[in-house]
Amino acid sequence: MMESYDKYMQRTAEQKFCDFVNSRQTLALPANYWINFENVKRNAAKYGPGIFTLDYLIGKDKAALKKLFLDQPNLLKLIPPLLGIRNDKFEKPKSDKKLKVEGLTGDYLLDFKEIQLNDIDLYLQFIHDSGLEELLLKGITKSLKDYSTGVEAGMDSNGRKNRSGQRGELYIESVLRNLADKYNFQWHGQSTYQYIKDNYKVVLDQRLSNVRFDGSLYDVKKNKLYLFEINNFSSQGSKLKASGGEFSLRQQIFDDSIHDFIYITDGQGWDSDLSHLKNIIKSIKYVFNFSMIQAGYLEHLIQSSN
Repeated sequence: MMESYDKYMQRTAEQKFCDFVNSRQTLALPANYWINFENVKRNAAKYGPGIFTLDYLIGKDKAALKKLFLDQPNLLKLIPPLLGIRNDKFEKPKSDKKLKVEGLTGDYLLDFKEIQLNDIDLYLQFIHDSGLEELLLKGITKSLKDYSTGVEAGMDSNGRKNRSGQRGELYIESVLRNLADKYNFQWHGQSTYQYIKDNYKVVLDQRLSNVRFDGSLYDVKKNKLYLFEINNFSSQGSKLKASGGEFSLRQQIFDDSIHDFIYITDGQGWDSDLSHLKNIIKSIKYVFNFSMIQAGYLEHLIQSSN
C-alpha cells in the first residue's frame, strides 16, 4: 500500500528511494501507439491519383517504364515516398527536395521538386539501384496503392519512440488540466522561459532561459509556479544519467525561489543505474513516480502550499 504524501515527505532519502523503486510502474500504451492509422491514411492520401497511373507498369518492361516517366515526368515525384524517404533526408534547404545519392562513379543529386528531364537516366538508375524498378515491373501483381499504404504503415511504426515520449507529456498534461480546473489555476504543456514570462508574468532565473519544461501549473492568487519534467525509462541507456544530472542542477536554482520544480520519472530502465536514481532523490526535493501521482501526491503538494 502506498504511503501518504505527508509520510513520504517525512522519510529519509534512503527510505524514499526504497518506496520509489518498489512502487514503479509503466504507463499503459494506447491502442494507436503501435501504428497510428490516422497518420497512415493522411500520408497515403498525399500520393494522389498518380499512384494509380503507376499500376500501368505492373508486368511491363524497362522500356515501358522509361517511356512512362518521359511522358509524365511528375510521376517521378512519387519515388521518394515509395521508398520511405521523408523530407529530412533531402539536402538543405529541405523544401527544394534535392536528394544526394551515392553512385558507383561518385555522388549525384536528384531534384524531386522540379524534375529535370536531362537527368532522366540518373532518375532511372536510382529507381533500378534502389530495387524499386524490379518491384514495379515484377514484384506487384495488383495495386501500387496497397504497397504505398504498407510503406506508410511501416514508416509510422518507426514513430513509436516519439509516441512513447509524447505519452509521458500527454499524461502530465491530463493531470495538470484536472488540477487547474479544480483549483482555478492556469496550466500549459511544454512551457518555455518566454512563454512563462509572457503568459504568467513570472520572470524565472536567467539560467533557465533555454529550458523547455514538459508542463507548468500556475497559482494566480499566490503567484506561484509548479514546473514539471517527466520521462519514462522503459529501457536502459545513457540518457538516464544525463537527464537526472541536468534536473538536479535545476533544483539548486529553485532552492532560492518561491516556485517548485517537480520531476516525475518511472520505468524499469532505472534498474541499470539505481545509485544515480538514489542521488537524484537526495538532490531533488520532489521526485514522484506514476503510482505516486495516481495516489494524489501532486494534489497534496499543492494543498500543503496553500
